[in-house]
Amino acid sequence: MQRAAHFLIAFTVVGVAIAMSGCNLTAVPTQTVGGAVSGLSGSVTLRINGADPLTLSADGRFTFSTPLPQGTTYAVAVQTQPAGGTCAVNQGSGLVNTANITTVAVLCSALPRTIGGTVSGLNGIVTLTNNAADPKTISSNGAFTFTTTLAQGTNYAVAIQTQPANQTCAVTNGIGPVGDANITSVAVVCLTGAFTVGGAVSGLTGTVVLKDNGGDTRTISSDGVFTFATPVLDGQPYAVTVQTQPTGQTCSVGHGTGLMGAAGITNVSVVCSANSFSIGGTVSGLSGTVVIQDNGADTRTVSSNGTFTFATAVAYGGSYAVTVQTQPAGQTCTVSNSSGPMGAANITNVAIVCSVNSYTVGGTVSGLSGTVVLQDNGVDSQSISSNGSFTFATPIAEGSTYNVTVQTQPATQTCTVANGSGLMGGANVTNATVSCVANTTTISVTANGTIPVSAGSASLTVTNTGTTNTAHNVAASLPGGWTAVTQDASACTAIAPLATCTLSFSSTVPYVAQGGITVSGDNIASPPTTALAFSLDGYLVYAVPTGSTATVAATSDAASNVLWSANLVAIAGITDTSTVAGGAACNGASDGACDSGQIEAHYLTPYTSYAAGQCYQITSDNTGVVSLGTWHLPAICEMGSSGGAANCPTGAANMSANLVQLGFSTISGGYWTSTEYAPDPSLGAWLEGLVPGQDNQIPADKMTIAASARCGRSIGY
Repeated sequence: MQRAAHFLIAFTVVGVAIAMSGCNLTAVPTQTVGGAVSGLSGSVTLRINGADPLTLSADGRFTFSTPLPQGTTYAVAVQTQPAGGTCAVNQGSGLVNTANITTVAVLCSALPRTIGGTVSGLNGIVTLTNNAADPKTISSNGAFTFTTTLAQGTNYAVAIQTQPANQTCAVTNGIGPVGDANITSVAVVCLTGAFTVGGAVSGLTGTVVLKDNGGDTRTISSDGVFTFATPVLDGQPYAVTVQTQPTGQTCSVGHGTGLMGAAGITNVSVVCSANSFSIGGTVSGLSGTVVIQDNGADTRTVSSNGTFTFATAVAYGGSYAVTVQTQPAGQTCTVSNSSGPMGAANITNVAIVCSVNSYTVGGTVSGLSGTVVLQDNGVDSQSISSNGSFTFATPIAEGSTYNVTVQTQPATQTCTVANGSGLMGGANVTNATVSCVANTTTISVTANGTIPVSAGSASLTVTNTGTTNTAHNVAASLPGGWTAVTQDASACTAIAPLATCTLSFSSTVPYVAQGGITVSGDNIASPPTTALAFSLDGYLVYAVPTGSTATVAATSDAASNVLWSANLVAIAGITDTSTVAGGAACNGASDGACDSGQIEAHYLTPYTSYAAGQCYQITSDNTGVVSLGTWHLPAICEMGSSGGAANCPTGAANMSANLVQLGFSTISGGYWTSTEYAPDPSLGAWLEGLVPGQDNQIPADKMTIAASARCGRSIGY
């Protein structure tokens, strides 16, 4: 027994040594497998290689948790489909190489769709496939449907796997995307003793439409083999022609006609080549000989005015560029319409205009403290940032006019030009003088304006209050978030002293009104500010809570002497400290629509006996007939500004800050809100004192204080 134990110990030591010697093997690198899921509604569980289940509940990227060694294969499949939907895996299998797999695509749709159609003319057995799978063997004419359904957004491709004996079947409407209905339009037509006609296309760069026997069309957009869908009976003629040539090309058909024999036609040859067109135009003003050139190679010597054409045509899709290689003696010729891409017609509008020798126009700039852009004859621009001499790049022909103007003034200066125009003589012009002086002025602007959303425009009147300098390029600096607002400042590019202009504004979206909008220009000292508001259906917008609705204020008071309530009862969930966390409660300080609903449910009729009821009862407004409860009594923080006695949140939109204090509303005085006073809700409610320059939030007695009611409502846009 002792000897056996020694033998066992020795055997174990040897085994451990052998096992440890294997630790020196190099580990195989691994890569993760993943991709993206789309169209998912619910949860789908995927698996890879029959294991490592992964449950996904939203569209987006995914990665299986277990990496796979390089050189192994992966196969992603759906383990559990989402309830009421079907997910399909594309690019779900392959070999793991040296990079993570990220291309697996899982496409989900709410309902799977069947693929099917009809078979006609069959006299035997035909086998169809969909997407090279799901074989369907058919032995009689009529409707058919593949067993496997496909998800919306995937593609189907029906093909003939096995033709019937002594017949040829062809598929039409067999390829396409799966939409929101079952596919029933696949047509399989079988003919006895009929065979297909096809061949190959080469040289194609666009789209060509072929037809066989004047009816069976085939649209082709790339080189390669093609086959017409409709077979031709044995002994019957076939005739392949071009129905529509590709743009800029001509395709010719070889071996395109004949009688169908006992096998399909595969040798029809369609060869396409680019069309070529000539380049030409007219020469005028020439009094000598000019040498012109196209694309730096094709030269043409012209000695008289009239039309010309280059000898070398340019292929469709190529380009042309006509230049002057050698000017005529004593003249300068210029080329217009000189270059561009070659279209599908001859170019005949290149214009070469020759004139006597030309000279440069220039002069000096003085007093400049910024950047001025000068222009000669309205086209040749010169940007100048320092005092000194300048010269325009484009020379002017002798006898032609030159006219130096200021295209863009310096930001805070006005530059004037002297000796800037005339007829070009026989020497360069160097005496144009540009003198720049400071030119600031002051302006005033209308205090505010209201932009009617999708219903016209608002205008602000700008007055140049200065008496000396013109105001340049005046416009309002709109808030960055007002992306839907369009400003037309074209009338205010130059405002003479003491003159006025109009800035116009339109918008397809409402925004919360803002003040402090600066109106300035290139040379405005102490720019003024203005305020802009928005209106919907004639009502001023004071809040925009969502991307599709805005809250507006009524144009007049619903009541001017009304109590908040008829009794001293606290209504649950509408105080300035109420929130929705308690269940059937409101954000009492900021949700007047919710508050008003609670109040109306408590007091009911008569609506005229309490402030919220005065709003609730409105059944007609600028939009037409509206239902009860469309209008509501605003909450305290919808009427009053941030802070205050009601401790309204900073930045919340409200009638006071965004309308009254900006001068947009006639609201003035004491107004009931729909918010109860939290310390004593049975007795008190919040009263808002709205006066321009003031904002008072006052807890007041519900039953003894009579105040006004100004209503609000939500309007979609």
